[in-house]
Amino acid sequence: MALLEIEFEPDDGITTQELKQWIAAGRQRIELYWDHFSAKPLPQYIECDFDYVAQALAVCVHRKLADGKLFCEWGCGFGIVTGIAAILGFEAIGVEAEEFLCRQASELLVQNRVSAEIWQGNFLPRGARQLAVDEDPLVSLTHSIEPAYDQNDMSINDFALIFVYPWPGEEHFLKSVFHRFARVGALLLLYRGPYQMELYRKTSSRKQASASLD
Repeated sequence: MALLEIEFEPDDGITTQELKQWIAAGRQRIELYWDHFSAKPLPQYIECDFDYVAQALAVCVHRKLADGKLFCEWGCGFGIVTGIAAILGFEAIGVEAEEFLCRQASELLVQNRVSAEIWQGNFLPRGARQLAVDEDPLVSLTHSIEPAYDQNDMSINDFALIFVYPWPGEEHFLKSVFHRFARVGALLLLYRGPYQMELYRKTSSRKQASASLD
C-alpha cells in the first residue's frame, strides 16, 4: 500500500457566506483567548489559515474526492476546521488533548449552531509511537492521554478524510501513521504553511501511487 498525492488547488470561488461567518466567529474567540493568554498559556497552540483550509475542503467536496462523510481533525484546537467540515456536509469530529480547548471548541460550535463533535483525547492510535524514527522532536508524542477513538468505539479506519496541521518535522511521521492505520481510499489533508496544502489518498497498490512515503 502507498499514498497517492492528489494534485489540486484551493478555490476561494466555491466557499460560502456561512463558512465566512463561521470563520469570523472562530477568529473572535481566538482573539479573546490571546487577549488573556497569560491566564491560560498554551504554547503548543498555533492556528492555520482557516480561509485557505476552507477553500481546500470545499474543493474536496466539489470534486467528490472523499468516498464517505466521516471527517476527523487531528489536534482541533478551537474546532474551526472541524466546524468548516461540518458546514460542508461532513460528519465532523475534532480530536484535542487539551481540556480547555475542547471546552472552547464545544461552546463555539453550540453557540453558532454548527453540528460537530469534539473528543478529548490523543489523536494518535495505539501502536503509533513505534512508527517514530526519533521521538525527541515529535510534539505529538508528548501527550500521555489515551486515544480518543477507544472511548468512542471508533478507529482511524472509520474516517474518509483526516485533516492535520503538523508541527515542523512531524509530517513524515503523521503520514506514516495515516498510512499504517487509515483504510484504503481515505484522504489525508495536510496544511503545511501559508498557501501550501497537500492531499493524499491511501491506495491498495504502490503501482497506483505517484508519490509514496519513500
